[in-house]
Amino acid sequence: MSKFDLEECAKTAERIRKKAIDEGRWIDNPSEEEMRRLVAEEPGIKQSVYGNFVAESEPTSRAAMFTENSVDAPFGEEERRLLVQCERSLAKETLICVDRVVGNRDSKTTVRLIVPKDFAHSAYGGGKLFLAPSWEVKEPTYQILFFTDGSFEANKKKPLPEKDISIRLAMLDDGRMVKVCRNSNYIGEYKKGVFAAEDWNAKARGGIFLHAGCREDYLQSVHGDYRTSRTCLLALSANGKTSTTCRILARKGKEKSWLIQDDGGALMPDGSFHGFECSGVFVKTEGVNPGDQQEIYYGLLKPQTLCENVHINGDRYPDFYKVDRTTNGRAVIPRRDFMHASSYIDVEKVDNLILITRGPMIPAIVKLDLHQTVAMMILGQAMESSAGDPTKAGKIRSEFFYDPFVCGDRAEHANRFYEILKGLPHMNFYLLNTGGVGEGIRYKEITLEHTMAILDSLLRGGLEDWEDSPTGFKIPKAIRMVDDIYLHPEKLYTDEEFEEKQKKIDKFRRKALRKVGDDIPPEIKKVFKTKRK
Repeated sequence: MSKFDLEECAKTAERIRKKAIDEGRWIDNPSEEEMRRLVAEEPGIKQSVYGNFVAESEPTSRAAMFTENSVDAPFGEEERRLLVQCERSLAKETLICVDRVVGNRDSKTTVRLIVPKDFAHSAYGGGKLFLAPSWEVKEPTYQILFFTDGSFEANKKKPLPEKDISIRLAMLDDGRMVKVCRNSNYIGEYKKGVFAAEDWNAKARGGIFLHAGCREDYLQSVHGDYRTSRTCLLALSANGKTSTTCRILARKGKEKSWLIQDDGGALMPDGSFHGFECSGVFVKTEGVNPGDQQEIYYGLLKPQTLCENVHINGDRYPDFYKVDRTTNGRAVIPRRDFMHASSYIDVEKVDNLILITRGPMIPAIVKLDLHQTVAMMILGQAMESSAGDPTKAGKIRSEFFYDPFVCGDRAEHANRFYEILKGLPHMNFYLLNTGGVGEGIRYKEITLEHTMAILDSLLRGGLEDWEDSPTGFKIPKAIRMVDDIYLHPEKLYTDEEFEEKQKKIDKFRRKALRKVGDDIPPEIKKVFKTKRK
């Protein structure tokens, strides 16, 4: 069998396009009005009392377990069959094409989504994440195609691990990417296809792509002066990244809080951060209410917002608490309807890098040094959510760099991150626990109010005194409005229990570092070998 030519993926997409155009089955970049008409005709679509559309996707989450990329898993006969199947399936369909710009308004990186007409909501919602180009796109940088076969309907009755799905990402040498999705119309597959391509290509530009939100705050410090700070918050999906990035801290005088980007961007060697979604915000809707998350809540009620897997009651009102079908309700909110979304998605300097984690032995916030930061990124300790694998939601897991979309050599990736951070001595590093401390009857939940109180104190310069913790990190001596117990998980265990559990955690962490390979610098490898007092 001849070697698989990745160029065949792009050629297949082009043949599909030309055949549909020739046969009058091609709906090219429909207007907002036409797109809404197409969505209204999609089977199963509902419209809320606010005028926004609500769709049900299949599956209700990403399908990572069925996904492979050409960098980490060389393509072969299986991928040839997938392309043939895709071309045959889409040869019978009326197709919607949506071209968009990836990045800021000056970017020339483009993405083309091709979907059957019955998947109109994917094109409508996904298309709102990125800007429409002001020119005709002839050769898109990225292409993403959705199609189905006879297993699509049967999959609806099966848990995710038992579904029949295939997803492939071909990373071409010149920076192009083609993603083919069989049996999924989840908007997240489109979004994360672009994410994965940007993740891979950021390295060629000299930077590193982070699964991070970015916020900018202009706040009065504890010393009375006003300070601007830019903060990146990194996390696995549904671990608190969007909530902490989006919540407004400004509350008086000249203060301002801006959402720069909620889910990804490239950190460059000069310390700048460059987002990739300039038009919309992809949010999780479970439990959203005007008391805790007003910034997101009111955006969900706008007519141009597209909801996916959100319950609509008999009166056509959305119910963000009813999660019988899935806890992974999602929505794409246009940035113009997000009350404090900035007019820009890039910042010239990042001041704070905050890793978001969950685990009963981790204080609510700790200060990290450079080596600990790199080690904790490699570890990527987080909690699985319904956005990843609904059958394992709630379990603590390890995900390299909090990023399921990393391609290529992991040690090389980690070392690039290390080299970039070494050149940014102004940057501060923190670890934020958004879950809870302790276990069983002694468990103490860390609420969103606790987390935002911590961020408020941190960004106002109120956490100036730090001390050593038996967890191996540094913790603040006190936080205004947050009880000390959240900084001292060791107090929720006996001395023997804590010591034993800490040894197991460090062993787990060392194993995670070893898995990345021998090319990790020795100073990173020994981070979790320090003898504790």
